[in-house]
Order: sequence, then C-alpha cells, then structure tokens
Amino acid sequence: MNKIFTKAALAASVSLFAFNATALESADVQASVTVQNAFTFTNDAGLNFGTIRATADPAGTTTATIVMPANPGADPVATDGTNASIAELVRGERALFSVSGVAPFGTLTLDSSGITGNVNAVTAPPGTPKFTIGTPTFWLLTGGAGTGALFTTTLQVDATGAATFNMGATLTTDAAVTTSAYIDGEYRGTFALTLDY
Repeated sequence: MNKIFTKAALAASVSLFAFNATALESADVQASVTVQNAFTFTNDAGLNFGTIRATADPAGTTTATIVMPANPGADPVATDGTNASIAELVRGERALFSVSGVAPFGTLTLDSSGITGNVNAVTAPPGTPKFTIGTPTFWLLTGGAGTGALFTTTLQVDATGAATFNMGATLTTDAAVTTSAYIDGEYRGTFALTLDY
C-alpha cells in the first residue's frame, strides 16, 4: 500500500513540475506593401502622313481627306472634294506607342479626345491654308486579348505588363475660306493621347 502511494505521489509531482515550466514568447512581425500606380507610356514614332500634293477649296465649301489607317496591313486612302484634292506622293507612317510597367494582363482605358485640331505650316505667311486632324483609330500590335485587331477605348497588356499599338487618323484640307494655296514645306501639330490605369 505504501509503495503504490509513493509512486502515485511522485508521478503527480513530476507532472505538476512540467506544467509550471512552460513559457510564453512573442515576436513582432512587420507588414509592408509597395504601391506602383505609375507606368511607362511612350510615343515611339509620330504620325506622318508622308508627302502629299494638296489643294484647298478657296470657298471652304468642300474638303479633301487622306486616311492613315492604324492597321499595318492597310493602305492610306485619299478622297477628293469638288474643289479640294489630296494625292499621296511619298508614303507616310502610323504613330507607334508602347506601354510597360503594368500588372500582368492589366487593362488600360484610352482617351483619344485630344487627337483633334489644326496642323499648320511651320513657316508660312498669313492666310496660308491649314489642315485638320481627327478620327483616330488604334491597332494593338502586341499585348493581351485583342492583339492584332482594332480597339477603341480599352487595351490589355501581356503577361509582362507590356503592349505596343499603332494609331492612325484622318487629315483634312482647310474648310475655311482661303486666299492662297498651300505652300511647300512641313506642317505640324501636337496632340495628346491619354491612358488611364
């Protein structure tokens, strides 16, 4: 009887000792995040309608146009008015844009409302006719869904967060009353294209 009691008491005391020896420890952990809303958007080549022969309607009644398509497989199309004309002499080039630094397969929204306005002679006397630009079109060269096709307001980048696309537009002769012909030389205009991520 005494032996049994002794063993039981010893077992109880060992268990109690082990329980009292347990210790609690804590460690701090830091949480962090890096925000990168910025991305890279560049115009790698300007929109060039090439070298043309052009006449404007002195009365400003009719206009002529040349359409530079965004599709790299399509040719520019010139259309004359009754008293206005455009003829292509040297082929131009579509505008080229590139995007990078976007999340994989991210979608961006395009605002092309700034692609409209005047294209004026770099050096010209007063009264020289101008051109106008408008009706932009876009072709996704590389990217995610929709690659190799026209797009309007949204584009998707590829798995690396990058995309490239062309822009075309329509060049129109002056619709105002003019007192002189187009002079030889370069005509320019600067326009804004916006991507929202």
